This record gives sequence, C-alpha cells and structure tokens, in this order.
Amino acid sequence: MDNKNVILILLVVIIILIGMISFTLLTSYKEVDSNYVFAPLPNEKVKFTGTYLGPYEGIYNFNNNSGVIDVGGSYAIVSTSKLHGLEGKTVTVKGYFVNDKAETKTVYINGRYVNGEIFCIEEVV
Repeated sequence: MDNKNVILILLVVIIILIGMISFTLLTSYKEVDSNYVFAPLPNEKVKFTGTYLGPYEGIYNFNNNSGVIDVGGSYAIVSTSKLHGLEGKTVTVKGYFVNDKAETKTVYINGRYVNGEIFCIEEVV
C-alpha cells in the first residue's frame, strides 16, 4: 500500500471514532443530586433518583397530569404520564429541566407548599 491509502484509512478510522464519541456524549445523561435539582441548568440531559410524591393538588392540575419528585428536599415538577402507579416509590428518571432557578413553580402537595423546577422526563429507569 502506498502512503495515500494508509493516510486515507487512518482518516476514515479517526472520523468514525469521532462520530462514535460525539454520539455517546450527546446521548449520555449526567448523574445529579439534590443540589443540582435545586438550581438546574436548562436543557442539560441529566439523571437523578428521588421519591415520586404523586400528583399535586390545585385548580390548574384538576386532571392530575403533573406531579412532584422529591430529591433530598429539592423538588422536580414532572408529567405524571410515565409515573402512574409509582406514588411513594423511589424512581430514577432521565431527561432535562425546562427552566433555570429563576423560574420555579410553587405547588401544594401533602399538606405543604413546595417550590420546584419543571422537568421533562424522557425515560424512567
């Protein structure tokens, strides 16, 4: 083989490796804790574990389509569509926060008001 073929093969291998690494980084989820849930970055793909408290009470949640996950005293406001039947259980979810700490939502659940961030669930693990 001449030098051009060797360089071409190496270039193709490097491009494939870069593509695989990029795909892995774009589809991986960063594991976070209650500190992050308290003050999240919007649209960053994250994964966390908490207790699903169930749907919150309120006039704007009359069909129980939004609920709360407690992550060590920090709260995530989530859609209940993927969490039916998991009330009171520990859940691990993957997804992203819609807003940052500047835009919290206050909801009433289990006899108290909590402030939480809106989280879009992509997957329940």
